[in-house]
Amino acid sequence: MITLLSGGTGTPKLLQGLARVVAEEDISVIVNTAEDEWLPHGYLSPDVDTVVYTLAGMVDDATWHGRRDDTYHGHEELRRLGSGEYLRIGDLDRALHIWRGEQMKAGMRLSEVTGEHCQRLGVKARVIPMSDAPVETVIETAAGEMGLHEFWVKNRGRPEVTGIRFKGLDVAVACEEAVDAVKGAERIIIGPSNPVTSIHPIVSIGEIGEALRKNRDRIVAVSPIVGGSAFSGPAEKLMKAFGIEVSAAGVADHYSPFVSSLVVDSSEKIAGRVGDVRIIKTNTYLDSLERREALARFLLEMEL
Repeated sequence: MITLLSGGTGTPKLLQGLARVVAEEDISVIVNTAEDEWLPHGYLSPDVDTVVYTLAGMVDDATWHGRRDDTYHGHEELRRLGSGEYLRIGDLDRALHIWRGEQMKAGMRLSEVTGEHCQRLGVKARVIPMSDAPVETVIETAAGEMGLHEFWVKNRGRPEVTGIRFKGLDVAVACEEAVDAVKGAERIIIGPSNPVTSIHPIVSIGEIGEALRKNRDRIVAVSPIVGGSAFSGPAEKLMKAFGIEVSAAGVADHYSPFVSSLVVDSSEKIAGRVGDVRIIKTNTYLDSLERREALARFLLEMEL
């Protein structure tokens, strides 16, 4: 079994390539849920949904959120009526939020609802939320505290970030399936997702973090930083606020307690080791399906 740790943008691209070279039933994905939130219509779990949609072959791969060819009549009508909805949510995606919210209010756990959704879409991989407990990303800015979506979407990432914290993370209990996916994996891949808002919440949950540290020699990560810039999203700004150097070396240092090897782009100037993390070079750009598959093969075939 191959286990991935994933957020909602960089790693799903890698997952798309991995699913072309590994039987889907041999893939487990532990997904960040620190961006989840209850909305007026239902429950939003954006990273989980992007992973599921990717495996089902229906993700909008222009934006890497929501479903391909979705319509936006509901969102457009809400805006016309004067609603403050700033997330552009598709109609089919909104229906999923409503259904998931109904199931959770009826007593189902997020992991159970996710499993049922996968089954309905014919997804054979295991998609596992990091926890069934609520965890909230709080961005502390000069303009006050705000959620990640409020910061990045509504305010376009402009406010000065003074700190980042994760409400509920210290008491969140890992999904048992997530811990099993770490312990039972032949190889664990941490994808090129945001080290702060995507990966940090997963590895900071006690049982998952402990299992990762015990299996460090089987874990390889892909740096989301190339030439001092992130592949996507607000990673640079958030890494600085979190005290992580915005470089492949900074990622290696931050991941060192639970990663033995870091794969960086061939253009990076670092080589050898950063502390006790081995640096491996290859093309890490994921701008085509062919490159996604090539990187997936490299990660599977490289010596740990």
